[in-house]
Amino acid sequence: MKSRVLIALLTVLVFGAGYFARWWADCHQCQVPPAPALLGELSSRKATPVFNSPDPLPNPAKVAAALARLGPEIEKFRARMGEIDAEMDRETLALLRPEQLPLWDKMIKHRAEYRAMEEAGAAGDGLLTSEQIMNLQQRPLYKLLAVVVVPQKLHWLANDLNLDAAQREKARQILLVRREKFLALVDSSPPPSLTLSRLAPLAPRLGEPKK
Repeated sequence: MKSRVLIALLTVLVFGAGYFARWWADCHQCQVPPAPALLGELSSRKATPVFNSPDPLPNPAKVAAALARLGPEIEKFRARMGEIDAEMDRETLALLRPEQLPLWDKMIKHRAEYRAMEEAGAAGDGLLTSEQIMNLQQRPLYKLLAVVVVPQKLHWLANDLNLDAAQREKARQILLVRREKFLALVDSSPPPSLTLSRLAPLAPRLGEPKK
């Protein structure tokens, strides 16, 4: 069951990354229309659009409605996700030698600075735009990728903390357990919980829910 869930999640992430790469390119490329056909200005036929419009952006009212409907479940999801991360931190910290503790403190400081930067970017009193909502929906998917792809996370930990071979193997086991717990959480939660988890604290900035 877990292997099927893992394959499905990776498939979604790959297709999602491809979609956003295409969306970004469509929005930022220099769009030069093709040259008109010979005597095309004399044709009575309506010109067909040259470029396909991107998929519609999230509807804030619909997102607000989903948050209102699933609010308690999403809060449970967020709390459990925090517990899983805290468990990993405690177990990783227990692996370290005294000379590695300053590296741990540095890593935690960088993590806190990144979170503060994220929160500052989402700060404000006005309503969120559809673009901001889309961005906040996608951020948890990057976390999911970091949780599921254990070798990549292990590589980051080993580099940041200067782990030796024995520590690397213990850290790998910690990350594997974390992945199983996280996938079990995703399995047991309503489907939108992951993508709505970053939006939950900002629910008042979505406007009135669509009924």
